[in-house]
Amino acid sequence: MAPYWLFQLQLFPWLPYLVYQATKVRKSSPKLPSQSSLLTLGQGEKHVLLLGESTVAGVGASAAAHTLAGNFARMLGDSYQIETIGKKGLRVKDAFSLYQLQKKSRTTTSEGVILFLGANDCFLLTSPQEFKQELRSLIQQIQVETDANWIYLAAIPPVHLFPAFSEQMRAFLSKQRAYLQREMEDIAANDPKVIYHPIPMDLQPEFFSADGVHPSDLGYQKIAELAFEKLNPKTEKVSLSPA
Repeated sequence: MAPYWLFQLQLFPWLPYLVYQATKVRKSSPKLPSQSSLLTLGQGEKHVLLLGESTVAGVGASAAAHTLAGNFARMLGDSYQIETIGKKGLRVKDAFSLYQLQKKSRTTTSEGVILFLGANDCFLLTSPQEFKQELRSLIQQIQVETDANWIYLAAIPPVHLFPAFSEQMRAFLSKQRAYLQREMEDIAANDPKVIYHPIPMDLQPEFFSADGVHPSDLGYQKIAELAFEKLNPKTEKVSLSPA
């Protein structure tokens, strides 16, 4: 992979056009509500925290039951309690502050933590060095705060395949995503508690909501199913079994 500074040089002449395209997408796309920004599902003794951006907040889902949290709660059963702290537009550098802001009403310890982050760091062109530093710090702080046995780190959503974006936007987002994903992989490779998961999906139009960016009910279901396959008793790092 080429040095990041070379990517920045290639990107620079295109910035005005890309900003224009991004603004156009924001103005033309329907504004979808969050269904699970702060949500508690279940009353089981085993606690799992979902922390992250709009995917955790359930933007694009028709109801809380169809969000990631709703799907996880259904798959895990009555022995688990699922809690979410999600915010549309959240970047890695702001994730721990959001957690601290909301944790007063939440269980301190968790069996595990599920992180969905990185899309907004792609959109805002966070450098790989800053991204890695902030993500490593977040994981360390979350481990201390929750005493989690494992941390599931989902890959950055495939922003380069979102239907709402132009071909030029997709091309640069694909490269930016690759740089940040490499840092995710490196963090996971050096922390035995972190489970990195690319979440391979053959994206279909029906996986997206009306805005062409966020998952639909079906999209959330597929993401949750793929994540659950990774977090099962067969996985060496974690024993996550339904009731």
